Amino acid sequence: MGYAHTMNSRRHTARLIAAAVLVVTAGFVVAPSGSPAAAAVPLMGSGGEFHPLPPARIFDSRTGALSINDVAPIGAKPLGAPDPAVFDIDLLGKGGLPADATPENVLAVVVNITVTDTAANGYLEAYGKGARPATRTSIVNFGPNQTVPNVAIVRPGDLGELEIGLFGQSGTANVVVDVFGWFSTSNYSSAGVAIDDGSRLIPITPARVLDTRDGTGQLAAGALAAKQTIKLKIRGANSVNPTITGVVPDSPNITGVLLNMVGITTDPGGTSTYVSVFPEDLPQGQDPTTSNLNLVPNAIKANLVFAPVGADGMVRIFNNQGVTQVVADVVGYLDKGVDPNNVLRIGRVVPLTSPYRAFDTRDPRWGGVALGPGQAEDWSFADFASSVAIGPDLVGPQLAVIGNLTSASLTRQYPSVFVRSFMTAYPSCSPGVSCRPLSSNLNTVEGPPIPNMAVLTYGASNTVSVYNLAGYAHYIFDASAVILAD
Repeated sequence: MGYAHTMNSRRHTARLIAAAVLVVTAGFVVAPSGSPAAAAVPLMGSGGEFHPLPPARIFDSRTGALSINDVAPIGAKPLGAPDPAVFDIDLLGKGGLPADATPENVLAVVVNITVTDTAANGYLEAYGKGARPATRTSIVNFGPNQTVPNVAIVRPGDLGELEIGLFGQSGTANVVVDVFGWFSTSNYSSAGVAIDDGSRLIPITPARVLDTRDGTGQLAAGALAAKQTIKLKIRGANSVNPTITGVVPDSPNITGVLLNMVGITTDPGGTSTYVSVFPEDLPQGQDPTTSNLNLVPNAIKANLVFAPVGADGMVRIFNNQGVTQVVADVVGYLDKGVDPNNVLRIGRVVPLTSPYRAFDTRDPRWGGVALGPGQAEDWSFADFASSVAIGPDLVGPQLAVIGNLTSASLTRQYPSVFVRSFMTAYPSCSPGVSCRPLSSNLNTVEGPPIPNMAVLTYGASNTVSVYNLAGYAHYIFDASAVILAD
């Protein structure tokens, strides 16, 4: 496909509703939105740094040998309607998180939540216990007999618990939770020793660093076979775009990378598989114990991955079964070398207390019109960004917003022609200029909603563009955190 697209005439604004959102940082609750525009922005101390962890499974409701830290009702969890059925899991002190971690010194945790063995259409929401959103949000959307993962940034509740809600008309589903890292506050110490080696999250315009279909990022093109692991260079990686010479700095301070991973299985008669991303070589014959992508035959699926980088500046990508093509786009990286004196703000992550629905194109408040084929439209987050405050003070300039981007529905342009599409979110550029990157956030088809976590890097005036390739797409964005700028 070519890169040209038609820009929709619609321009939308994602607005914070007064008193709808609270933000938490450094252990303090943030005041409701609507702070005076002239409020001073104080120099922030350290806090909002990310600490990557080797992937670890902390919860699994499946029975038998697979069960991990299950809670009542034991086993598959019920789906509820009209309100989701909820259960709580312990979040802190698990999966490599410090044993003395508390909600006062852990801002948020990065988890991959997978829903499997599903009985009906539904969705999963998750938030710190006691901080249920005023408007329903979703992290995972699923159909019957599906396995769907998604990564999320979640804020622990007052007792360090995560509340998970499952919506569906009937039946049950299993839930699996893997931990990939956490964000610390300025006052965190473990056994009396301050933890000050966290990394800043630096968002970038998405850039492709791997495509096994054409050999990008490889010595030669080639899909991953069953039980095959490949290495992907991250530090100093070049993009397929020749105008980008260094996607990620070639520096030992780079501790991790945010990859939007796409798995492609083209054999209808093949087997289901999973793809895992991890930092270091595993012992001979040992497979990864966590997954980032779960794929059925003849499918295209995307998932955002927080991946620690190995000592050699690479990550490993493993395919469990069958033959799988893999595409990877860098959307940000984790830099431990930024601001050792805790003076600069750039790259600090401020999580919302609970997810906030920024927009839903199905809703008349945000236009109520699907995005058409080959079209893009702009969303201004200016009001959103100017409303985020800590105490009485606004947090000030921001680079990006992090949240869950969901394809709510995709309908055909021509009634007799099945439609497949993809959606790309990217920083808006000047009017009349085409700057859409070679990347995708969502790969969409007709059927149940499709979610994926997204880092929406702002363009001019805090504006983000969203592009849809084919069909008519409705989509949703639930914000969960912001990334600060200087």
